[in-house]
Amino acid sequence: MLSLNFNYHLEPFNNTIQLYGDRAGGQGNYDFAGLAKLQTIKVVLLKGNPQSLKQPADWRRFQRLIHLAERLHKPVLLWNLPLKDNTFIENLTTVELGTAIRNTKIQLLRLPQPIISVFDESMEFDYDILGKEWVDASIVVQSDEKGVEEEKILKEYGLDVVGNKSDLPRKISELLDDYSSKSISELLATRIERVQETENN
Repeated sequence: MLSLNFNYHLEPFNNTIQLYGDRAGGQGNYDFAGLAKLQTIKVVLLKGNPQSLKQPADWRRFQRLIHLAERLHKPVLLWNLPLKDNTFIENLTTVELGTAIRNTKIQLLRLPQPIISVFDESMEFDYDILGKEWVDASIVVQSDEKGVEEEKILKEYGLDVVGNKSDLPRKISELLDDYSSKSISELLATRIERVQETENN
């Protein structure tokens, strides 16, 4: 993959390298996709927006970065990428897009590194798209004004909640430490079981 952008400013990350390189047709629509450093932790990061994951190029870039994470033995951090909201179109779209989605999902399930998703307050979402079926843990940034009741609902969905973006580095670090301590077989088995349970429902 080709890098054209070093040290792209992206809070709360210290250093970033944006990566490109899809000769098959476009770079995909992401705010950022590449390597990032959070304090001392190096991750593969994809930061999305409302237009992400709508076209095959998005998913092909996603696949390349998953492959890179596996090759470099780095965890994956998905930021504002509601996979549950997008993967349902797999069988209702063009063959090219459906194939790209399916291949990416398979790679995610098989990835031997932890996968963490983050949804911040710039993301318009509802509870239906917040599921962590395709990741190991999900963090939602929720300000205090949202109320205790909504935080309780989020936690019932199995999501981790932080009240401020400044709390994210600590929470991400905690979750990565937790999931990195698990065996690969346990990590994959839990991920696959969760996806199968969701699809059966």
